[in-house]
Amino acid sequence: MYPENYKRFLELIDKLREFEGALIVEGLRDEVALRNLGVRAEIIRLSRLPLSEVALIASSHKEVMILTDFDKKGEELAKKLLNYLAGYPCSVDIETWKELRKLVRKDIKGVEDLYGLYLRVVSVSDPLLEGIQ
Repeated sequence: MYPENYKRFLELIDKLREFEGALIVEGLRDEVALRNLGVRAEIIRLSRLPLSEVALIASSHKEVMILTDFDKKGEELAKKLLNYLAGYPCSVDIETWKELRKLVRKDIKGVEDLYGLYLRVVSVSDPLLEGIQ
């Protein structure tokens, strides 16, 4: 990741931390990484249920964020989930995933790697971000 993207990456991590709806991820390691980042929202894992059930459970929330991996499989899952959730009255955030993917896809492949990337960015970015408002 380019240093000029560090600030936006950290803002997106803060957005995940502050999110109060349901987050949909692929598996347990994704959930662990998000918890390590300080995410408190309900996390629904795709590895446990069919997509239709995940959509039904997630739809009980006003807001749902899709956070699948950043590879081709994750992209396909995100599209399918978006279609499943289209029939429900919840608000679906796919934009955060798209922006994160754009920023990190050269560095990591999945959500499970976000915490490690976060630690690397924080370790090198503090002095760089001091002058940025």
